[in-house]
Amino acid sequence: MIDIDNVNFRYPGKRMRVFEGVSLHLVPGHIYGLFGKNGIGKSTLFRMICGANPIESGKIRVLGETPIDRSPSLLSQLALIPEDMDMPNIDLFAYARRYGAFYPNYSYQDLCRYVDMFEIPKGQRISSMSLGQRKKAMIAYAFALNTKILLMDEPTNGLDITSKRVFRTMLDELPRFDRAIMISTHQVRDLEQLIDAVVIVDNAGIALNETVAALADRYVFGPCDPNDLRHPPIYTERAGGVVVGIRPRSTTEPEQEIDLELLFAAAVSGAFEQ
Repeated sequence: MIDIDNVNFRYPGKRMRVFEGVSLHLVPGHIYGLFGKNGIGKSTLFRMICGANPIESGKIRVLGETPIDRSPSLLSQLALIPEDMDMPNIDLFAYARRYGAFYPNYSYQDLCRYVDMFEIPKGQRISSMSLGQRKKAMIAYAFALNTKILLMDEPTNGLDITSKRVFRTMLDELPRFDRAIMISTHQVRDLEQLIDAVVIVDNAGIALNETVAALADRYVFGPCDPNDLRHPPIYTERAGGVVVGIRPRSTTEPEQEIDLELLFAAAVSGAFEQ
């Protein structure tokens, strides 16, 4: 669905590459969590997938097309919710009428349902809304487009506790068998129960790309003995006076939930390098 092969990218006038030799393959049916340090290139990756950032070399294919060509057939199946964007000086329904026509799967009924779930004020210009209301309006619109690719950059920033719960419900209800959803977030606890695959960006590359199920099958997360010779941990750290880490799971142990924060720390330390 999204195929990135040996891609190099740097911004014009910059010496350092943001990505170097990056390969990443995303398949339908998953909600991918995209994690990385600030400024590491998560938003850049989204823009590359959308065709907004021309790459130096390599190949990117999205739904079988090259995104830099900006073909209407691809753009009509791709939605991006950026972390920040200029807000139009019209209300949400007028905005949806104007731009929803370019998306064959746009649903007015879905938009109405999401607006009601989020309790978004009707008739108010988006540009005059608060940060949280603007974010909810853009989420409702993007979800109503029903595209095969949905990219979200820090979607829960600015949302209050109630709105975050509504967002999780909306996301959980989205059909996903024929679509790929990717969410960049620092709010791990907001989405850890919904993310079923993890992509971690670090050092101009991909430090980890794996499903949650595979990680839970392979590893145990939590308190561990760094000197355990039978199950030596691949990563440890001290938290509140206790050593926690990640170690291989034996076949006799039940699967447990993974710890995304611990997983991220391990990945950026190089624990999963082959």
